[in-house]
Amino acid sequence: ALNRLFVQEHGWFVNGLQASNGTWSEEAPTDAVGGRVDDRARRLLEGPLAAEGFDLRELALFAAAIENAIHGETASVVRDIYQMLGKSIEDALLSFNETASVIDAYMASYILGANPADMTQEELMSAIEELHPTWEETQLFLREVQREVLHQHEDSVSFDRVAAVADDAAARFGQWQSGECMTIKAQLVQMEDKPGSGRVRLGDFYHGALHGGKWQFSETAEYLRQLGSLDETDASAPRVIIPNYINSPSNCLASSSFYAVCCIDSCGELLQRLERSIGNSHASHHEIIAAVKSLPPPSSATPGDDWKLSDGLVRRLEEVATFHGGAFVPLYGRLFAQWLHHAYPRECPYPHLSGTTQPRRPDDYELQTEQEATASEEEMMQHMGEARARRSEDSDDNNPEDGLCSSMWTMQEELVLPEAHPRAKRLKASALRSAFRIVAIVGATGSLLLALQTVLRPALMAQKAGDEVRCHSV
Repeated sequence: ALNRLFVQEHGWFVNGLQASNGTWSEEAPTDAVGGRVDDRARRLLEGPLAAEGFDLRELALFAAAIENAIHGETASVVRDIYQMLGKSIEDALLSFNETASVIDAYMASYILGANPADMTQEELMSAIEELHPTWEETQLFLREVQREVLHQHEDSVSFDRVAAVADDAAARFGQWQSGECMTIKAQLVQMEDKPGSGRVRLGDFYHGALHGGKWQFSETAEYLRQLGSLDETDASAPRVIIPNYINSPSNCLASSSFYAVCCIDSCGELLQRLERSIGNSHASHHEIIAAVKSLPPPSSATPGDDWKLSDGLVRRLEEVATFHGGAFVPLYGRLFAQWLHHAYPRECPYPHLSGTTQPRRPDDYELQTEQEATASEEEMMQHMGEARARRSEDSDDNNPEDGLCSSMWTMQEELVLPEAHPRAKRLKASALRSAFRIVAIVGATGSLLLALQTVLRPALMAQKAGDEVRCHSV
């Protein structure tokens, strides 16, 4: 739930809030707040609260604690930049232009993942101008944020006010840079192997890198496989899955010690609307079909047509319901996520089985595997040749079932759902929860609590319909 909140609000993929190695068991809530919790709070987060889950209030407080830790890191980086520029934190009052220099240096270090304490201003700005093609547009965005926070051209700006500008810029950067993600998506859609499949032949993907000026389409096949971005149902013709690639760590841009700024998952908004419409953590396939009718059509649908679910998609949803006893489909399970991917092949990622993928940033992948994340020109040319030969062999007989974008469909379920706990166990944990609230309330901020209520209440309140429901991270 918190992962969805931070991704939808800021494009932040917070450490400890996503699955590691395709599973949740290797991540701990304390990873999200780094070293900024004391031993008492850490024991609570790693012990009973992690095992039994949070209720809505506890979840909100924990989210606020994460945000408070992030604010603390922002202030620390700005402090380093003051030192780099020879400014006094206590005494210096900066002009609007001096503040702009600090904010530019902050954002440059943010995007590059660089430590300003280890660089001069000249080195930092030279690096960002060389490595970030849209730096000029980013500076325009920063001046807009600065004017809004400082009320046009406020002079005599204190350190706290400068840090507030940096905080706001970091909070808004993910939404602002999502336009770049949409550009990448549009480029991939133009290369789809079949209209609306949400897939691009690996050879065509590399052709875009070598001959289309799309330098970012250069990951090795093995790295794409680890990202979960390859459809290899036909091993002789691997395809890049568009939403899995867009939402992969390879497209993350800025980063901090707490999170990376990545593309915002457009499927999250669709799921949120379904939650509001259904009002429960599960529904019959008839209720889901009715709710889907109120959603915007997938971008793969023909413009102007009256889009509706195909017979094949309806049959698959009935199969999922049958798998779960015939009455209901759990909304927070792998099978429903798989069904959503086939209904919205360009928006919703395909959910691989836990443990079969290991999404990592390119530098982490190279460090941990001692393999290159970027394909050589020779490797790209080989896949391009195979794609040309394979295209001439394709026929309509190779098409998947009506309504499915691929043959990637397995009836293997994985649920991330609340679990019932006996009342006695819940009461026994109440003292621990009270202690956690005391720890977390220090970091509580009204804006985040309001955002959490707005974004997540439909899902969480639906899940609390039972008397003994507790909330686990989704």
